[in-house]
Amino acid sequence: MERILVVDDTHFNRDLLEQILTEEGYRVELASSAAEALEAVGRGDVDLVLLDIMMPGVSGTDALVELRRDYTATELPVIMVTAKDQSDDVVDSFARGANDYVVKPIDIPVLLARMRTQLDLRHLIHLKDEFLTIASHDLKGMLMKVHGYASLAQGAVPPGATMTRETHEMLKKLNLCAWRMQRVVVDFLDFQALSEHRLEIEPGLIDIDLIAREIVDLHAPCAEEKNLDLHFEPGCGHVSLSADAKRVRQVIENLVDNAIKFSLPDGRIEVRTARREKDVFCEVRDEGPGLTDNDLKWAFSRYTKLSSRPTGHETSHGIGLAICKHLVGLHGGEIGVRNNEGAGATFWFSLPLK
Repeated sequence: MERILVVDDTHFNRDLLEQILTEEGYRVELASSAAEALEAVGRGDVDLVLLDIMMPGVSGTDALVELRRDYTATELPVIMVTAKDQSDDVVDSFARGANDYVVKPIDIPVLLARMRTQLDLRHLIHLKDEFLTIASHDLKGMLMKVHGYASLAQGAVPPGATMTRETHEMLKKLNLCAWRMQRVVVDFLDFQALSEHRLEIEPGLIDIDLIAREIVDLHAPCAEEKNLDLHFEPGCGHVSLSADAKRVRQVIENLVDNAIKFSLPDGRIEVRTARREKDVFCEVRDEGPGLTDNDLKWAFSRYTKLSSRPTGHETSHGIGLAICKHLVGLHGGEIGVRNNEGAGATFWFSLPLK
């Protein structure tokens, strides 16, 4: 949930914008002066600033100059709000580092559209930087594992030799490493498609029990590395469901992979499916740290990372659950999460029987 800082010396203007932006789903913080604004930004967790130009004492343009000493235009977007629309004033604001401006009285739909543009641009740049970090560190590390396992397997099984159990296990780990590398790339590409409203499904007849079983088997080596008991309990009875097999697999993969990432060693993960009257149901239950109230509220929102961190130094880029929600929604289904009575959380989704 993005946080917007509204800076205006007029009480009525601040309250009006707070009400409108809160209804639009933003978190809003208010400041009545440039000094309060700089203090609020200094505390962190501000995604965009709506900054009034005409304020007593230090003006909005002077405050903008101070902000740009520490934050670039992509790190902290600033939209100037002004009653002045002369070209010189507009040019001066841009010269000092403003991302955009709106003129009072504010056209609210225009303001919301310009805010969304700046926030999406900020997030995409952040996503690009994060992907480069992952590519340079995590993908590089997984590539080294792939190379290591492949070399060991090649040396252990010369041409004509019978494959041993140990070599077969190495190949399973190699396959998992390759899958995780692919998952990182696919998630980032899908997130871009989601941002551009291009994420689609191609329905066909699928067996959700079969898909879930394959995913559990694929992740078994990774669970074993953390001494996790990864258990699958099928309950759909091989019912044929009209859905996109690739996308349903993607949803279950994300939920199982997250459960492994956030589970403490020696725990248990349960994957269950069930056929109900009007839908099929799948849930992934773990024994990890569970979720905070804020996590539960925003777990499936775009750009949200859970407060808990992976327990085995794995990567978590915070976009998989948002993609899952969109994919389940495209199927006409529902997705959710709840904390367990003991420990951990249960992520679930349902798909309608058509």
